[in-house]
This record gives sequence, structure tokens and C-alpha cells, in this order.
Amino acid sequence: MKKLNVVHALGDEMLFVDNLRQVEDLASLRREYNTIAYCRGGRILVEVGGNNQVKVGAGQLLLIPAGKLVQPMLISTDVKAGALLVSDRLLQSVLGAQANIWNKAIYLNEIYVVEEAEWLSGMQSYTSSIFKGEKAPLLFREIVISFLRTMVLLICEQLLRHEGMTDTDDSVTSHDKELFNRFLQVLSEQKHKRQRVMYYAEMLNISPKYLSTISKKVSGKSPMRWITDSVMQDCYMLLKESDLTVKEISDRLGFPNSSFFGQYFREEAGVTPVEYRKDHKRVI
Repeated sequence: MKKLNVVHALGDEMLFVDNLRQVEDLASLRREYNTIAYCRGGRILVEVGGNNQVKVGAGQLLLIPAGKLVQPMLISTDVKAGALLVSDRLLQSVLGAQANIWNKAIYLNEIYVVEEAEWLSGMQSYTSSIFKGEKAPLLFREIVISFLRTMVLLICEQLLRHEGMTDTDDSVTSHDKELFNRFLQVLSEQKHKRQRVMYYAEMLNISPKYLSTISKKVSGKSPMRWITDSVMQDCYMLLKESDLTVKEISDRLGFPNSSFFGQYFREEAGVTPVEYRKDHKRVI
């Protein structure tokens, strides 16, 4: 990892990648993390979620949530970009009550790019001193957490400027938002995501009906739709970026057998897993 300029800032909770071009398999590295990438120069083109092409230019931030399928399509030879990779648990903890801003922007509105703000250059200089200093401060963890919280909240401030980011439904309470955010977090942490709504409701200590109600109020989507979309993200990722057989992927994702997996995938994607892999398999 050292040769890739990846610094373990807080164990496996947060990583800082100094040069994206030096990381050959960033897609595998970042699947467990929320990514905040800053493009200082050049151009980056990525495919997000299997269907969205996102362009990032100089002075822009690229925001990708944990578990979201990302496939680099173009990285210009003159690109200068670094990234902060933050575990979902740490990010949600740092954001606190503002987690709904991040979740709504990323998961609902699919805002993946924000413009550079005046504070970013100062933050970048501070980041370098924190991550590259020869002698770590005595209160290293506290300092890094404080830095992370400030930076992410400033990003959320930028996100709020996008159309559709302000709440229009007065019936959505802060408690509803908190439970919905917890649902998304619990969902992202599951190895086998294809579970009944009751499974997730029990983990949140609420009824399935209540989970359905708050999910529809906050996001406009049912919890089952969120579950299915999350499962399909895992399917797309493994079919694109792994050499596992369809049966091995079926087993890994907790399907009873490969036939059921194939039927499930075809109903959602419109093609079989083999057909999808043939058209989208990532070539290293």
C-alpha cells in the first residue's frame, strides 16, 4: 500500500490517496468507502451505478457513496487528483444530523460532482500537513475527525445549493430522516442484502409498515426498492470486475441457486448475467 501513496490515517476507517493515477485498482479499493476525490487538473470520466457517465474537470469534487459501482472510463494523462476514502460508519458518525443532506444528494438526487469552493485550497494545504507530517500530533485522531467533519459539512453546504435539495414535505421529521439514514447504513453493511423488509425493520427495532412509511416519505421509494437496487449494484460490480462464475456470484450474494439468481437479475436488468457480463466486462 505504501508504494501507492495510500496513508492509513485512522486504521481502516479513512484512507488518503495522494495520486489516483498510481492506484491500479481504485474500484476495488474504494468499494468499502465513501470517496471524496478532488481533481486539480486534467479530466476524469467515470461510469456510476452502471448507467450514469460523470465528467470531472479541474477544480471539481467527485463524490461517490460506499458500495456504489464505479468504473473509470477515461483518466487523462495530465490528470492531477487525490481522494479521501471514508468508511460509511465514520462518515455517518461525523455528519450526525446532517447525514440526510449527504444521503439525499447522493442516493436520491444522484449529485456526484460539486464545484470547487474558496475553502478547498486551504483545506488541501491542511490535509497535506496532517497526512504527510513526519511527527503525528498527540491528539491525531481528534484533529483528523475535526478536519473531516468540517470538510464534509462544507461539502454538504455546497450540495444544498443544488435544485431539489431543500425539504418540501413538512411531514418529514428529523426522526424520520434519522431512521431512514440508519436503514441505508444497515443495508450497505450487509453481505447478503437480499432480505425481506421485516429483516431490516427488526434491525432498526421498528415495524415493517413503519419502515415503509418513512422510506416513502423521505425518499419516495419503498424499502424493497432500495434493497433491490442495492443488490443489483453488487451484481453489476461482481459481473463487471471479478472473474467469479455466475454460480460463485450467486452464492456470494446469498441466492438459493444460480437459476434463481439468473431469473432475479433478468427481471431487473432485462438481460441474463452472462449477457450483461459479455457487454460490460471490465478489461484490465
